[in-house]
Amino acid sequence: MRKLKSHITVIWTFLLFVFFSGGPLPAQVQDITRDGESVRIPFQTHQDFIIVRVTLFGNLDLNLIFDTGAQHTILFNRIYTDIFGVEYDRRIPVYGADLSRELHALIAHNIPVKAAPSKPKNMSILVLEEDHSVLDQLLGKSVHGLLGASFFSDHIVEINYRRNYIELHRRSSFEKPGSNYHTFPIEVINSKPYVKGNVRLKGTERTPLRFLLDTGAGLPLLLHSNTHPDLEIPENAITGQLGAGLGGYLKGYLSRVPGLELWDHQFGDIVTNFQDIDTMAIDFRDLNRQGIIGNQLLSRFHLYINYTDEVIHMRPERNFDEPFRYNKSGMSVIAAGQELNRFYIANVAEESPAWDAGLRRGDRIVAFQRWPASFVSLRFITNRLERREGKRIRVRVERDEERKTYTFRLRELF
Repeated sequence: MRKLKSHITVIWTFLLFVFFSGGPLPAQVQDITRDGESVRIPFQTHQDFIIVRVTLFGNLDLNLIFDTGAQHTILFNRIYTDIFGVEYDRRIPVYGADLSRELHALIAHNIPVKAAPSKPKNMSILVLEEDHSVLDQLLGKSVHGLLGASFFSDHIVEINYRRNYIELHRRSSFEKPGSNYHTFPIEVINSKPYVKGNVRLKGTERTPLRFLLDTGAGLPLLLHSNTHPDLEIPENAITGQLGAGLGGYLKGYLSRVPGLELWDHQFGDIVTNFQDIDTMAIDFRDLNRQGIIGNQLLSRFHLYINYTDEVIHMRPERNFDEPFRYNKSGMSVIAAGQELNRFYIANVAEESPAWDAGLRRGDRIVAFQRWPASFVSLRFITNRLERREGKRIRVRVERDEERKTYTFRLRELF
């Protein structure tokens, strides 16, 4: 019988993945490069998400998550299209990451979308009828939607995590990268890239699985535990909230798997999310995958994704062998307030370092590592909580109008 630590919650910044049940949106191939030259789009990373600055209607600047796991470009709040008098085609159902909750979106056509210095692209997008996203709280940065494959998959997509840019190359003029890059097949289904790999779950046994390559996932590896008979949740897994998707917070398990074989490379001792998919929410046969590979693993490569020829060119980066990170405190922190500069403890795992020190859900952080809360960001806090085992953490919180300082040391939770 698998024994799980009880009442443990670990928020893990998580993917935004949408199933669209209304058929494909109208699409038109448009070259958004400059006179056939490639175009380099800068990005920022927040909590392992790729954030791109995008302009709509020529003068509305928004932050969108660059998401190879989303077929369509999506806005979370319809206020941005309403103020421009956009008329919507129809209302359709969409599903969030765990497929357990049906949401609704409106289809908007001929929306000019530009990710500088690219040319604008007139395209159909989805606009959520109601904003259910809680990503602002988890990222500590305002996020307004997803930049999906409908924007970029007409081109060869280069992702350089080390130098923080996405470069779109015109297919007709693209030259295959040098001999230090290796080429592997992918499958493109509904404009989303999938790859096959092997997971080692016990000893030397290898289980072949299909994975979605998802830059909309701020994690190394996720396995859908009810999609294959070998995908048993480890006995030492901790259970609770993995993070957030379109429909709100997501539940699952967090542990490690002994190994992953991908693109002729070996990864060991990988921090892994386990999630059951709600088989009643959507036709289970349309899932197309048993797992997801996210940015914490993808960022160890320099990538070129060729959607048309269904291949990926890759080269390992210098951080290839670094250990996989996770929060070793047992407490999750969110940002609140109009400026996202007020920090609260959202959950504390029982028997974790933060719990044993006396921290509790609802505490407001007023100082962290001797810095006043007004001097730090959510990213600063999260980075410190992912550091090496034994690292000393000092937190001052306000609870019931009283302030108190707590200290603890990070340790492995599983």
